[in-house]
Amino acid sequence: MQNDPFTNEMQEPARPQFLTVLCVLTFVMCGIMFIFGIIGIINNNPEKMQEKIEQMRSFSPEMADKMEEQVNAMQESAYQRIAPYLNLLYTLGSLLGALMMWKLKKAGFFIYIGAELLPYIGFISGGKQAMAMMGAMGGGMAETAGMIALILMLIFDAAFIIMYGMNLKYMNK
Repeated sequence: MQNDPFTNEMQEPARPQFLTVLCVLTFVMCGIMFIFGIIGIINNNPEKMQEKIEQMRSFSPEMADKMEEQVNAMQESAYQRIAPYLNLLYTLGSLLGALMMWKLKKAGFFIYIGAELLPYIGFISGGKQAMAMMGAMGGGMAETAGMIALILMLIFDAAFIIMYGMNLKYMNK
């Protein structure tokens, strides 16, 4: 807080415009990711997956069999069963961190970093199955597209962490 010399009242320090833009972009992205997270939770049940497999079976029985094997393997993995819920939690963590940085709280930066980097740890531990699932759904092209998407997400996450880090000097405690 700063003291206004004309009115002798305490004023909040001004938020830099760059930090405002970063926070607004994060708010929008968190909103989009929250919607996709809810959809992921709804679609992450065996009945929905079995419906997709049966639809695939009419086009390509071999691909449907491969997809069914991958779905069964994913259902046996505890991490894969809770991954949609964790992703929703990570999104809410990013939102909380951005809200705190909006209020110029430095702790928000560290919450944001954790929420952005933890999904990669989960992906590393269960990513091979996830990539295999993408490959089963769409062939090698889907696996390649998934890998490209992952790399782009990593680049954007790193860029936002760096840009938020450049604004740490404006934040307190």
